[in-house]
Amino acid sequence: MKKLHKVLLAIVLAWVVGVAEAQNVSPVDFMRFNPYQINANPATDLPYESVMSILIGNFNLGMQNTSLRYDNLFEFDEQGRPALINLRQFTNSVKKDNYLGFNASVDLFTLFRRTKHGLLTINWGVKSQGDARLNDGLFKLLGYGNGAFVGEGNPAVVDMSLNVTGYQELAVGYQMNVTEKLSLGWRGKLLFGAANVTTDAFNAQLTTDADSYALRIREHIAMKASLPSVFYIDESGYPATQGYFRVLDLFKNPGFGVDLAAEYRFNEQFSAVAAVTDLGFIHWRLNNFDLTSNINDAGQFYDHGDFLYNGIGVDQLQLITNDEDYREKFLDSLKLYFPLEFGQMGKYNTMLNTNLLLRANYDVTPCNRFSIQAQGRFMGSGFRPALTLAYCGSFWNNVNVCATYTMMPHSYDNIGLGFSWMMATCNVYLTTNNLIGFFKPLNSSGINAQVGIVFNLWMPERRFIDESGKPEYLE
Repeated sequence: MKKLHKVLLAIVLAWVVGVAEAQNVSPVDFMRFNPYQINANPATDLPYESVMSILIGNFNLGMQNTSLRYDNLFEFDEQGRPALINLRQFTNSVKKDNYLGFNASVDLFTLFRRTKHGLLTINWGVKSQGDARLNDGLFKLLGYGNGAFVGEGNPAVVDMSLNVTGYQELAVGYQMNVTEKLSLGWRGKLLFGAANVTTDAFNAQLTTDADSYALRIREHIAMKASLPSVFYIDESGYPATQGYFRVLDLFKNPGFGVDLAAEYRFNEQFSAVAAVTDLGFIHWRLNNFDLTSNINDAGQFYDHGDFLYNGIGVDQLQLITNDEDYREKFLDSLKLYFPLEFGQMGKYNTMLNTNLLLRANYDVTPCNRFSIQAQGRFMGSGFRPALTLAYCGSFWNNVNVCATYTMMPHSYDNIGLGFSWMMATCNVYLTTNNLIGFFKPLNSSGINAQVGIVFNLWMPERRFIDESGKPEYLE
């Protein structure tokens, strides 16, 4: 069990270092007072001469859960307290493909400065991205047992994947208005990977023989990781931790990314945006190891690459029941069939979760905008789409309010709200992409909060809009 604890500790700590970033459609992306809208649309013409933030500019924390609900796991008493775990009910509630995500990011430094021909942007932050997916096979096996999977053509298939990355990002970009109607923007990103855990395979298959009810199990695990120097593989061949950490190791896994965007204004009311963000990779070369597991030939239960359990004799069952030493040896022998093998490995690359965006805007008035946006993010081998409707209103030339509604696969209750207040010296904002999540976090498809304070520099500053709807300088 000590070895298992070490494995679990390594995986959990890797998750903390590099948390999974779900598809995150934020009201910030639509708020024209907020400088961080440039993360979604690098071509946007921000209403500032220059802004800066250090440490407090942008905090983003959220989680996403497409189908695992607290209310579906329990039966409740009259007082509304959990009284009984109902695995059948929970199993029936999960989807065929389930997604779990968690995201956290902090911007350490931001500086935007308007030049003669456009806007220069510099940003340094700590980010994460990834996804965890699991099918319904494991839940069905727990809820219904192997009796629901009888016959060769009716196996219980468990399939999981994990792709987690934590990294630093130094981004330098430029936005320019090519003509009165066309704006272009780009950002080059220098990346430094902190930690990565990626599964190439994590699956198992269980079959119950229709005549003998013998159990046949096949499994395959292939995982690779790049972790900070605090981790190492000990003499027993399992991950362990040591008492020191080298800060310079945070800069030894280099990578590169790019954001590209174009915005076109057809007239005073209609405009459209196309953008691709997080197109890039990280090259992992420090402290890399892999984990593999396949059924091992360890004795009587091995059969042509599978674990085959067709029962045990009465005498052996009595020994397992009554003899503690025999029982421990028997359980230890079973573990030999499912080995976990760790080893040092060479360099490898992982791709960022590239995001594609198409957006159409309609300005009812210079102060009121409606938007519709189609967005999709590549996550591992999958593609996760999202459709968002948004309203953004500006009031008294310094208050911005934004409301969004986003639909994603298995997630249709994402109502977002954002508020920002632009003062003479700073812009304060608070947003969430799912209000419902704050009231029922264990039964929601997601919960998110994004807050920050950005400071205005180098007066005269730019007003957001004048009466014609165009940015204007204050004297």
